[in-house]
This record gives sequence, structure tokens and C-alpha cells, in this order.
Amino acid sequence: MDNSCRVNFELDFNTDDMQSLQDVFCKTNDMYIMCVGKIHGQITSFSGTKSEEDYVDANFTPELRREILDSFVDGVAENIVERFGTEEFLMYRGVAIRDTHGKLLGVWLCFGLDKTRIPEGKHIPEGLRMTTSEAFEKAISLIETLTRYYFAEKMRSFALRQELSKEKDVEKEIEYRLHKNEIMTDILRHMESDNSFAETSKDIIEESGIYIDCTHTALLQIAEDGISVDLISEWVDAGGESLKDTFSGATTLELPFMNGKPYTISSDATLPEVFEIFFAKNGIKAGIFLPININDSTAMYLCLLSVGKDRKWSVDDLRFANDVKRILHTILVKKITTNSLASSYNALEAILRNAGYGVVVADLNENQMLYTNETFERMFENEIDRIAIEEIIFDKRYDLPELNGYSANGSGKWFDISVNNIKWVDERDVRLITFYDTTDLRIYQKKVEKQAQEDILTGLYNRQACEKDIAMEYHVATTLGKQFAVLMIDLDDFASVNEGLGYQVGDDLLEYIAHSINDISSIKGKCYRVGGDEFAVLVDHENYDNLDFIIKRIMNLFDNPWTLNGQEYYCTISMGCVKAPADITDSSSILTRLNIALHGAKIKGKNRFEYYNEESDVYIAEKVKMEQAMRKAVEEGCKEFEVYYQPIMEFVEGVPTCCGAEALVRWNSPEYGLVLPDQFIPQAERLKLINAIGEHVLIEAAKSCKHWNDFGHPEYKVNVNLSVVQLTQPDILDRINHALQITAIDPKNLTFEVTESLAINEMDRMVKLLEAIRALGCRVALDDFGTGYSSLNYIRSMPIDTIKIDRAFVSDMGSDTFSEAFVKTISELADSLDVDVCVEGVEYDKQVDMIGKFSVNLAQGFFFDKPLPRGEFEGRYLQ
Repeated sequence: MDNSCRVNFELDFNTDDMQSLQDVFCKTNDMYIMCVGKIHGQITSFSGTKSEEDYVDANFTPELRREILDSFVDGVAENIVERFGTEEFLMYRGVAIRDTHGKLLGVWLCFGLDKTRIPEGKHIPEGLRMTTSEAFEKAISLIETLTRYYFAEKMRSFALRQELSKEKDVEKEIEYRLHKNEIMTDILRHMESDNSFAETSKDIIEESGIYIDCTHTALLQIAEDGISVDLISEWVDAGGESLKDTFSGATTLELPFMNGKPYTISSDATLPEVFEIFFAKNGIKAGIFLPININDSTAMYLCLLSVGKDRKWSVDDLRFANDVKRILHTILVKKITTNSLASSYNALEAILRNAGYGVVVADLNENQMLYTNETFERMFENEIDRIAIEEIIFDKRYDLPELNGYSANGSGKWFDISVNNIKWVDERDVRLITFYDTTDLRIYQKKVEKQAQEDILTGLYNRQACEKDIAMEYHVATTLGKQFAVLMIDLDDFASVNEGLGYQVGDDLLEYIAHSINDISSIKGKCYRVGGDEFAVLVDHENYDNLDFIIKRIMNLFDNPWTLNGQEYYCTISMGCVKAPADITDSSSILTRLNIALHGAKIKGKNRFEYYNEESDVYIAEKVKMEQAMRKAVEEGCKEFEVYYQPIMEFVEGVPTCCGAEALVRWNSPEYGLVLPDQFIPQAERLKLINAIGEHVLIEAAKSCKHWNDFGHPEYKVNVNLSVVQLTQPDILDRINHALQITAIDPKNLTFEVTESLAINEMDRMVKLLEAIRALGCRVALDDFGTGYSSLNYIRSMPIDTIKIDRAFVSDMGSDTFSEAFVKTISELADSLDVDVCVEGVEYDKQVDMIGKFSVNLAQGFFFDKPLPRGEFEGRYLQ
């Protein structure tokens, strides 16, 4: 089911179009119709005079209208419903408005007077429209046909908008490549220069410094003695002071980065003591230090520095710096060997990805723009925006160095603006303005704010909103001396629906159930999705007298099957109820009691309803208490969930060497102490808290790995586990991409582990998802391999980079010939597919000896090391 289209149609009722259709139809067919949305309520106003409206309202009661609306069922082909009133000459019909999947969006309520059946002497007000039953039926058939064509046209319009969006993306890509060619031409000019290496490198690091917007760039050479350091060339931003005294005549011992390793150090990095002293002494806030090797020995260092200004380097910054390093290396090799420069072209291509911001150089005295790049021209191609931004550019009173959150009203874009006063090439004073498009970030922030109160799948309010509304209702009811109630609904064995029928069917079922409960007249707007398959209903004090009726209506919903895409599915519920205020003195205890009541219903056999019972407290209290502690830990930012790192070893010429780690979560609870994953992960998945915990682990692990990469270990990778709940979230790719952006980790150093059983059970869906994850640049590992029922043919079609063989096979090697044969077969298959193999659970030296016989290049287990807190891991492996 294409939910995006369905939601689009629900939100795309054009009131003017519907009103116009109604007005014309009523007039030409001598009848009365009105449009009512299933969710939105009345959409059109009455077509006729006030006296006509009064007559229709008196004879077409709200109860009869509701009865017609409730008669329609999703997924059923019936589009016309007939009802009868108290008079034979009065005609009532309902005509369904559905989307392309049969989902009910609204109803045309139709009312007519048959003039041939009006009894003699019956008083009928003047001016009323009257027809015949035959003409009325034809008109009903016509409005049903017109409605179907109206929404078919909506579908075509939606498809056209999608196609137009794709064409715009292609256009942007073409513009981007044109800009790349401009930069390429400028870089090649230096590559082909016959000047000395010192002169050429000076030009390149100057342009690099300006391009990457740092304060200093320098190229240092290590003398033949391997100790002395010479400054070959340096560029300093306008107003800055040279670091010549720091670098010239220094020794490698005085420069902590000169050890042959690359370093990428942002302002927010935690520095080793030697770096901290060096940075503080020279006012350095951030730096990129890259070795340039000749004949496997470090000959030079390229340094890009931010002195006196905080700077957080991005992935693009690091790529750009590495490309500059390769260019300098190529020029140096050319000067030494006089070889051709043609092979440098591919390296230069990547540099051009960094032109992601707009630049303007302006002479305020002459009121003249001296330079604008193409990115700026594209950003402000709207005439209204261009006029507004030029006022800021040339306003001499504006002297703030930064303007964040500038809104361009014409295009609807958002920008962060940086302003600097510099000397131009002819020594005149000019203003340099840089524009960063932050529109996507703003959209993401709004999306996060919306998600904070609304459930993405169902459109209902979420748990946070539920707790807020319960607290408000408790205050009102207590003040008025009234009672209210809260219901908690849990779908019985819903996991079997996902596992047996697929997550798409599960999502559709959740959505239909949510709207069906929310559409009950006394509930409307007071139904919340508080968990994966859990819903809450607030019965406020105004509807409290209808509590028994509401409970019965909800239970009755599940007496019959749910129809999805022509198939019938059965589902039962367990439901708990708490009445308040009663003896409740704090609204926060309502959800606690509600969970106890719901647990009571489930424990007694499911498919039942239970009121809160104090005797259940002792039985369930401890479990609920732990769940509450876990919820609180999540709500407070997941700070209690600590990430441990178990090293992954790579066999280099038979010697195990650390190449990264697997991130493993531990719950360090103030109340329960250190809780291991098997004691809380199942509950976290059931409560759907695993999404927040998982995202916390992902970001912390990526931050750690980025630190390792920056401090001498660019080859280190980190593995992060994704649970079944996380992988079924529609925004999982957005969450991963967000983590990549905020941590600036190189995506190829981030590996996601998914279990074998999950990957195989939803093969088609998982292949697409894993391909999308790899398209972001990340790696994928198939975890616990051998514990499921995979055919080896599946492995060939899975988009994976690593197979992790389950610890059970490793522990049995030496005593079980099957385990040995299994490891040997999988390692050989992986080798033929160019896939890494990692064995888990290595605990003894004899196991290391045995796996050395096979094509296994990775291993982890307690033989090498246990999972360690970050500090301990870095103390042992970040040397």
C-alpha cells in the first residue's frame, strides 16, 4: 500500500473545487448534497438559502448522517448506501469518496424530495428543490462517477509532481558538475606549472587555505637526518601572524604530529597532553596534519590550521585536504622523476565536491560586487531574495561577523552568513561574505519537533502528548470534582503478524486500527499511540458516563476481521482501565496503574479487559518499576546507557592486530547497577525504547571511531548492531545519515550488523534497505551467521561486506567436525565473493590456531579482550 499517496489525498481535499462541484450539481439536479471528510469533518458549506438549509437540517438529522457515514467500510467495493426517513417522499443516500486502495476518505451526503410522492395537503415550504426518484437515482450514479474521476486526476497530478521533482534533481546535478569543471581548470593550471616545487606548493596551499576557510596552511619538510624540520611554504589569512618561528628550525620531537600518522583534530576534540600543550602555546584551535610519503618514508607534512577560531572539520574538509596532499605528492614525484601528471586527474575530481557554499566579495565604497561564485548565484536567483541580500551586503552599519538563521522569503530557504573584512588583490578594503544553505537542517529540526508530539505511522498523538493531556485532564477533573478514565490497549501477539505477514501489512493494520478507535464519537482526538502496538484512550470527564459504551465499542471492533488489500486478518486485544481521581494524588501514577491493569489482562490469558486492581501491584510492580526506570533513562537523553567496545582483530601475516571494535551497550542504572543487554534489550524492544537507545549508541560509537581515525588510526572501524525494531522504522536511513552528518565520521569506517534470521525472513525488503545503507558509504555485516536457516544461495544475493560466524561454531571446533567444515565452507565462499569473515567468541589459543587454517581474516572474543569502556579501550589500542 502506498501510504504516501493515501496521506496526500487525505490532505489534498481542495475545498473550493469540492464546493464548486457541489453548487453546480445541486442546482442542475434539483437536490441537496454536502461533503463530509472521515477525518476532517464537514468540508463544504450548504448550497442554498437559509430556509432551505433549515428544512434539510430538520429532516436530515445528525444521527442519520452519522449512520450513513459509519455504514461504509474500508476495502469494500460498496460506494452507495441508501437510508429511509419518516416520510416516503424524502430520499437519503451516501456516496463514498475513496482513495485508489479503497480507503474511505469522506462521503457525499445526498438529500432529495420526490415531488410525485408528496401527499396531498402536505405543506412544503416554497423555494425547495424537488425532483423525481428516477432522476435522483441517476444523479446519485453521476456523482459517484464524477468522484472517482476527480481522485484519478489527483493521482495523475501527484505522479506529475514526482516527475518534476526528479527533473529538478537532475538539473541541480548538471549545475554542480559545471562548477566542478571550473575548479578543475584552476587546479590544473598549477599542476602544469614549470615553477619550482616551493613556488608551486605556495600557490596551491594559499588557494587551499582560502577554499577551506582556515587561517593558516603550511608545508613542512623533514630533513634527511629525520629530526630537523624546514618550512617550505606558508599561507596566513589576512590579519594573522606567521607560524614561521614555530616550524622553522624545529625538530620532529617538538612537533607532536610528526610521527608518520595523519591527524584530524577539531576544536571539540579531547587532546592528548602533548597536543594540548602544543596547541595552547601556538593558539591553535583545530588542525589537519597529513603526512606525504616518498618511498614509504614520511618526507613532508601538509598542515591546515585554524588559529584563534574554533573549527569542526567535516568529512568534505578532510577529503579536500587529502586531495591537496595527493596533488602535492604528485607534483613532488614529477619533479623527482619527471613523469607525466595525467594520473592526477582522478584525484582532482574529488576536490570539487567541496564547493557547497556561496561566496561574495564586495567593495562597499564603490557599492560594487567584485566577485560572486555560481553557488551564490543559484542561492539567490529569486529577484526578491537578491534585492534583500544585497541590502545586507552593502550595509556599512552591519558589522556582525555572523548572521545565523537568515530567511529568504522568495525561495523559502534558510542561510547562515559569515562576514569578514579583508584586503583584495589590489590591496583595497573589501567585504568577504560566505553563505551556507541550512534549509535541510531547518527542515530536519521541524521534522524532529513534529515527531516529538506525533506518531509518524498513524498520525495520532504519541506517548509524550498522552502524558501531557492526562496531567491536564487530572487538573481539570480535580478542580471540578469530576471523574475521568484512561484505557490502555495492547494488540495480542502482534509480533506474529509482522513475522508471518511482513512489516508492511503490520504497519497498515496498526494504521487502520488507530483510525478506527479514534473515529469512535466519544473518543475523537483522544486516542494515542504510546508504543509499537500499544494505544491509550483518554475518556475525559465530559464523556465519563459513556465509559462502558466506549469499552464495548472498542472490544467489538476486534470481533470481526480487518480487511487489508482484499485479505482478512484477525487480531485480539488486551485492555486495562484506570478511573481517576479516586485515591490518586498525582497524575503521573495513572500510567503506572494502567500498565499494571494491562499486564493483569495479559497474564490472565489475553483477549480480555481488566480494571486496575491493587492486588496486582506486588505481582507486577518490580517489572513495571524497571520499565519505568528504563523509560526515564531514555527520556533523560540515554546518559545511563554506556557504550563498551570489544576489539576486532585482523590477522596481518598471521599476527592479530586491532582494526576496530564492536560497540556494545550496557545500562549503568543508579537503581539496578550495571545491567547486561540480555536483561533489558528485550524489554526495550517491546517498549520501542530501542530506537532512542540505538540512536544514542550509534552516535556515541561514531564519535569514538572518528576520534580514533583522527588520532593516528584512520583504518579503525566500528560495528554497530541494528535491532529488528530499528530496521522497521521508516526513517532509519534518515537517522543513519543524521549520525554521519553530526559526527563527520568517514562512512566506510561505520559497519552495521544485522542478524541472519531478520535478513532472510524479509529478504526483498532487507536487500533494498541494506543496499541503501551501503549507498550512504557504510558497510554491512551479517551477524550470528549459522544460527538461522539460510541457504548459501541467499548469501550470494545479500549486499554485505562481512559475515560474522556465530560463537557456537567456534566453541565446537576441535570436537565437532561439522563446525569445522561449516567454518571452512563459509570462509571459502566469502573469499570467492570478496567478503570478509569474522569469527565470534574466540576464547582459547587452540581456536586461534584452527581458524588460522581457513580464509578467516577477522576475529573477536575474550581471548583477545573483553568489552571495554571507551577510556580503557583507547588506553590499550590508541597508541
